[in-house]
Amino acid sequence: MNIKQTRATAVGALALALTLSGCASGSVDGSSSTAGPSGSAGLTKVTYGIFPSNTVAALQVAIDKGYFEKQGIDLELVVGAGSSAAQLPALATGELDFMLASPVTALTATTQGLDVRIVDGFTQNDPKIVEDSTAVVVGAGSNIKTARDLEGKKVSVNALGSIGEIGIREAVAKDGGDPKKVTFVQLSFPEVAAQIEAGQIDAGMAGSPFMQQVMAKGGRVVSDFIHDTGLGANELVTISSGKLVESDADMVKRFSAAMDEALPFLTENNDLIREAMPAALGTDPAAAKKAQLSLYSSDVSKETIQLFADLLVKYGIVSTKPDVDKVIWKP
Repeated sequence: MNIKQTRATAVGALALALTLSGCASGSVDGSSSTAGPSGSAGLTKVTYGIFPSNTVAALQVAIDKGYFEKQGIDLELVVGAGSSAAQLPALATGELDFMLASPVTALTATTQGLDVRIVDGFTQNDPKIVEDSTAVVVGAGSNIKTARDLEGKKVSVNALGSIGEIGIREAVAKDGGDPKKVTFVQLSFPEVAAQIEAGQIDAGMAGSPFMQQVMAKGGRVVSDFIHDTGLGANELVTISSGKLVESDADMVKRFSAAMDEALPFLTENNDLIREAMPAALGTDPAAAKKAQLSLYSSDVSKETIQLFADLLVKYGIVSTKPDVDKVIWKP
């Protein structure tokens, strides 16, 4: 498996990225690691940052099936900790060429002077399945029934100021609650089940297969907030630096072409992803077989990205509305 494990902290990640990139220039230093072939049959070495979730297994399947090799790319997955924001400094220094992220990561970064681009879609929320991506879960015996009941409660998200925070706040508002009265704390998905059981949080944002760990102990989903707030068309996207997409447009186009082919294949072959989850994530094989997966698509919806931008302003995550037209890469 072409997977590298790294450790990073989400706390201050954006500020660190600004420092590392030299914000006087106003752009991310996305110097590519693709100056020459990696030695694997002359393929171009490309690094892709990703956080622990079933998307690691999905991309590993795409690599194993040769979609990136077909485009002359040797793709290395660099698995970080917690959230996409934690890997933003590595994108800033050029250690990563691409990374999986919520649109929030790219949009927030641009308001801080970083030149970050959304180059492809990745996952879409399946409106027919509650457990396919991320949702808010509670433990057995909780009196929280709907998003409105999160008012006054302590709720975990995998990164403060993320899709979790703006999405859950909006879901609470749409359900008639006061989103300002929700207290958010930061926890990675693998920590949620234990923290709910210990009573350290009232509810938590989790994705498959970690959501199923809560439900296996009698817990349940109380808010499918991404679907309910209309953010599902581009739940996760692939981002890169403005410098890279301009300096190595050919490689970016080849990478995008690989994604265009691989993602529909992954949507149609979920069983292959489930089979890859134990090795890629350490998932229990029995749990992996039951995992509900998102839809995979390289499409980028400008309307959805604009909604993300609007909610970031609405809930005070940023003070300046991001320029969506500038953020979305146009080959």
